[in-house]
Amino acid sequence: MKKLKKLVLLALWGVMGSWAMAQQTAYQLPAKVTGLKAPVQSLNGQWNFKFDRSSAWENIQVPGEAVMQGYGIQHDNSFFYSRKFLVPSPYKGKKTIIRFDGVYSFAKLSINGKAVTSHHGGFTRWEVDITPYVIFGKQNEIELEVQDQLDDISYASGYAHHPIGGILRDVTLFATATHSVTDFNLETAFDASYKDAQLKLDFGGFVAKEATIKYTLTDPNGKSIVLDNPEKPILAGANSHVFRVAAPIKWDAEHPNLYRLDVEVKEQGRSTYAFHKSVGFREVKVVKDQLMVNGKPVKLRGANRHDMHPILGRSASAYYDSLDVQLFKEANINFIRTSHYPPTERFVEYCNKYGIYVEVETAICFVDTYRQKNYAPGASQNDPKKTDQYLSQSREMVNTFKSHPAVLFWSIGNESIYGDNFKQSHDLVKRMDPTRPIIWSYPGSQTTEPKIYEILSMHYQDVYGNLTQYGKTTRNFEGHGIPALFDEWAHPACYTYKTLQDDPNIREFWGISMDMMWSGLFPKQGGLGGAIWGYVDEVFMIPQQLKKGTAFWKEFAHTAKPEDFQGQAVGYGEWGIVDVWRRKKPEFWSTKKAQSPVLVTLKGKIMPDFACFQPLTIPVYNRFDHTSLQEIKLQYTYDGKTYTLGLPDIAPHQKGYIQLPGLAWQQGGQLALRFVDSRGMLLDSYRYFLGEHKVRIPESTQNGGIQLVEEPNRYLIRGRNFTFPISKTTGLIENALIDGKVVIQKGPFLNMDINLNHLTGAEVRKSASKYLLEDKNWQLNKLDVRIKDNLALVSIVGKNGSLSIQFDLTIDGKGEMKTLYHTQGEPNGYLREIGLKYYLSNELDRITWSRNGYWNDYPQESFAGNEGTASLSYVDKTPYGQEPKQSWYMDTHNYYYWADKGARSKHPLTQQAKGMKENIYYYSLGSGTKNLMHVVSQQADNACRMDRLENEQLVLYVNNKWDYPEIAWGNYCKTLEASPCQGSITLKF
Repeated sequence: MKKLKKLVLLALWGVMGSWAMAQQTAYQLPAKVTGLKAPVQSLNGQWNFKFDRSSAWENIQVPGEAVMQGYGIQHDNSFFYSRKFLVPSPYKGKKTIIRFDGVYSFAKLSINGKAVTSHHGGFTRWEVDITPYVIFGKQNEIELEVQDQLDDISYASGYAHHPIGGILRDVTLFATATHSVTDFNLETAFDASYKDAQLKLDFGGFVAKEATIKYTLTDPNGKSIVLDNPEKPILAGANSHVFRVAAPIKWDAEHPNLYRLDVEVKEQGRSTYAFHKSVGFREVKVVKDQLMVNGKPVKLRGANRHDMHPILGRSASAYYDSLDVQLFKEANINFIRTSHYPPTERFVEYCNKYGIYVEVETAICFVDTYRQKNYAPGASQNDPKKTDQYLSQSREMVNTFKSHPAVLFWSIGNESIYGDNFKQSHDLVKRMDPTRPIIWSYPGSQTTEPKIYEILSMHYQDVYGNLTQYGKTTRNFEGHGIPALFDEWAHPACYTYKTLQDDPNIREFWGISMDMMWSGLFPKQGGLGGAIWGYVDEVFMIPQQLKKGTAFWKEFAHTAKPEDFQGQAVGYGEWGIVDVWRRKKPEFWSTKKAQSPVLVTLKGKIMPDFACFQPLTIPVYNRFDHTSLQEIKLQYTYDGKTYTLGLPDIAPHQKGYIQLPGLAWQQGGQLALRFVDSRGMLLDSYRYFLGEHKVRIPESTQNGGIQLVEEPNRYLIRGRNFTFPISKTTGLIENALIDGKVVIQKGPFLNMDINLNHLTGAEVRKSASKYLLEDKNWQLNKLDVRIKDNLALVSIVGKNGSLSIQFDLTIDGKGEMKTLYHTQGEPNGYLREIGLKYYLSNELDRITWSRNGYWNDYPQESFAGNEGTASLSYVDKTPYGQEPKQSWYMDTHNYYYWADKGARSKHPLTQQAKGMKENIYYYSLGSGTKNLMHVVSQQADNACRMDRLENEQLVLYVNNKWDYPEIAWGNYCKTLEASPCQGSITLKF
């Protein structure tokens, strides 16, 4: 009965009133309109909102989602927006247009109570001439009836894990001339030598007496370009004007040179209105298995981007559109896939300005593939009732973005099964814009000809570039004789809930995958590039108390969060290299390093070949596409002094050498390199040691003999400043004193974590079946404690379940304890961790480390640099839904993974403190300003991490072997076996 009622309501929605679909005509925002001071008005801000027909009007922010502002809207149920707006008297005699940049997902527009139009699609611009409906010089009322429709072809609410319905983007009112050109488009093309170009301008004309259009072109330096006969008559219907431009300055992502085109429309010699456009002279072509920009092959080092606002959800803002583009440049990203819907035009304008290549994707997603169970199956690829929606989405996308140089190619859908609606979409886009290639996924689902793609889209190959997907195969990042773009790859770990809570270093470890993928793809001719999934976290911090409605969507969360991890925040998780507030995460630095366009090919931290006062030779690889290294500066620091050096003419995609002038180079001296672009932005940095790198391992402060005292229940091993009690019951150290303070409360325990039923996979939502030891199951079988040659020797033999464990400890009078261990009976599987574990006193409040990190240079303050100091806790807890003041690595609470309480203990550790530090030379634990204990490893082959459990117990994990087999998505892991299990750990006090 409920289903029948919904069908009746939907039928009434479709037939009632004199609704016409939104016009496909595209207008230009005017720079000036004759007779008007302010032809453009923003209608953003506070609107009235009604949850349903029977509700009272309340206030709501536009743009913004309804749910994110406390309204639990239901799919296919109408909710309402209204606001008053003044149409100035001078607008009379002009054409008044209202523009919506995005209303999700179906809207009906009324002005002053009169039905105007309706529109499908939540992420494309639609405009309406409302001149007949408005009263000039008076207040008018706009009303928008909106539905978040369950079967929307974009599926955008499905993968947001809640209904995103609402006015998501800007609303603009503007006046233009009564006779105005429409569907204005510009194209640029070069001659065969890529020297001279033509500028082609197309638009829809009108009938008016002596109407003309005048063009003025200005180059990036402000110089006026002479155009042949720049004023042309306007004809009714299609108009096309072509101008030759001699040797224009080219646009590419490394040289975003923009011209300005001013357009003035006149009637009988009098100006009626004017607008302007940015022009980038560039040409894009597919030549065999390469994508060429201005005749040069490009490599796309990219990321996927969603619109994400931390409070307003899937809405867009000028602040984040601009900030994101600047962060892309900082991360050495030159390409963005606007998944899974078109962005705002404003975002692409920033890409034009700063230099970012763009794949604009239509809002068609997961057709007949991965939709949640509460949504329609989505098999609309051959449904003629959906054809108009497919085509209108494609038409509006191309209309909005076709004039932008940053847009390299179109995507007509994401991870969908082929059908006739995709074929028609392809044909429409190609008719509207024959200058750009087309891509879509999954291409392997099309088995007919002709193909609807010119670039091969593949998702989640392994780190060696191998993947078979729906019958399409890549090997070594190439395949099928066309450019292969992995426009989803290198997925950061975001579903490994337990790992992210215990050891966020999985994010740092991910950087190895990024490095392997980019360095593997770059030399392959047919490998076009990749786009990280994703750029920004996907976490919606929904209000904890809804004003109306219920949070019904939690039942259908596709990521299968464990019950303990359910909270008010929803989404796919923290899959970004920045969080929703755009704070940089460990993945950000790894992305910058892995995709560096200036690569020093000398591995490690040692520069072996040098001679005092002789030039120092450094091998480099120019991984730019259009930039000679002559355009880059090197800042290098040695012996406290910084120098600047111009670089040689090493061409794009070529290798060469840099020579530093001779200085007083000395063995063990430290050399820092910083490559900066013409604007002074850091591209990459390196840190080398000349000849050798000696790490000063902390020495014990103890000195003297060792004593053994036997008591009824324990042994006491004493040095000058330490006492190690050994329990006769457990065989373990209990309440060890160092400088009069309890440091080790209990240990050592064996730390063993083994994945039994899988190594990795395409999608790991839940943890593998694991073999884990519980400390409470430890049983002592045999204990031997003795003194020999001023050494305390302790042998501990016992069991944990069916696992036999032996610890052999050697403690000397200098305060050094070496522990060897081995086991019998462990299952073999894919290793996560093997090492020792100690319960520590809460007296400890900081860590200091030195390690042999994956990168030879890190930012001064980073999550896991080669050297660092970190406080264990951060006292300033950020309330739910508020912007944090601290850097990401200082976070102690997480409202997505650890539910609304934010953390599992009352005094949680920071991300930085609990993240494992791999390959440590030393890892020191201190209280106040004094270090009390050190884990030392001369060969940097140990790893340490800390945690604080639910019972507030502080725990130190010291591992001999470690891996992240759960990382998934084709990413790298070591593939270690657990057996045999043995190791050695050294502590100093």
